[in-house]
Amino acid sequence: MATYLYYDTVRLNKAAGGVLNVSEVLLRHMRLAPDDRVVPVSERHPRLFALAQRLKISRFVLDTLLYNFHRLRTLLTGEQLFSVFPNYYLPLTLLGRHRDSVVIVHDLQYKAYPQYFGRGKRLFLDWNLWRAAHSAADVVFISRSSQRDFERHFGRCAHSSVIFNPVDAHRVAPAAVAVPGERYLIAAYHYYPHKNFAGILVLFARMKTAGLVDCLDITGNGAAEVQRMVSQMPPEVRDCVRHRGLVPRDELLRLYQGATAFISLSTFEGFNLSAAEAATLGVPLLLSDIPVHRELFADYAFFVGSEASDDDEPARLAQYLAHHGHTRPAWVHAGTCAPANVARRYLMLKRGTLSLAGALP
Repeated sequence: MATYLYYDTVRLNKAAGGVLNVSEVLLRHMRLAPDDRVVPVSERHPRLFALAQRLKISRFVLDTLLYNFHRLRTLLTGEQLFSVFPNYYLPLTLLGRHRDSVVIVHDLQYKAYPQYFGRGKRLFLDWNLWRAAHSAADVVFISRSSQRDFERHFGRCAHSSVIFNPVDAHRVAPAAVAVPGERYLIAAYHYYPHKNFAGILVLFARMKTAGLVDCLDITGNGAAEVQRMVSQMPPEVRDCVRHRGLVPRDELLRLYQGATAFISLSTFEGFNLSAAEAATLGVPLLLSDIPVHRELFADYAFFVGSEASDDDEPARLAQYLAHHGHTRPAWVHAGTCAPANVARRYLMLKRGTLSLAGALP
């Protein structure tokens, strides 16, 4: 039985958003594996973790302290211990080159939008990602698009894999207060510049004018920013945009299930977890035509602005929605992204190391 120490210190960053969601789903399902022991550092060192929360200690500092402590310990005891880092940062160490580690690289948003990151932050990210590229760790990318972005800036890693994010979405009973026959688009993500809410509002207005939908529902943070944009729209559109804020998980799943379509016109993504959740539940997708959307949803989604002229876009949208409703296609990657399957792939990364260790005299 292998032992994995899972650095859930990403929880110290409350603004981690989708990365935190992915980390928690992955941890939960890795712990269900019958043949391996997976322990989060927050449980292995609860007092230290609580102190770091209280004193706002950097998770990079905490990871470095804990990793070196356990590295020394395993060198003395001979225990086989692997470390999993769910977001970018490999800790500093003089004890090897992280051959016992797995690190996940989600995306390079700071390269696509450097204006939203301070110079110090950009340098810190450059340094950490360069270190990952030149380490002996298993570097996992959440999409081939993200891997290509990384290699363009930092070169190829010695040990790299592409493992899609775990998508934890299941059908729930409809709410008793659901409005029958209401047609709405769902945009379920926090407000960030690259999410392109302005483009979403424009497309919604066109679809409403064409009689395809009645309302637009938005969830997550950023109600004030969205409201400022909505206030500039005509009343017949403005009054049909509803920002619901942060909603409970079951309510979000109900919003997915009842939607005419999910919409995301992001200009950059490493994976797009919200779109994957909607696709897992069979919801039609209206997506921007960017590489990762093509990679994940090529035969499932409608790609907005993919034609030379969009004058007939409402008609093509209507045809897509009707066809989707008639055929009810399954998303081809739903099984691949099932959390149990994703967890199994992560645990397989070190199987070669274990086999080699078992073969040595």
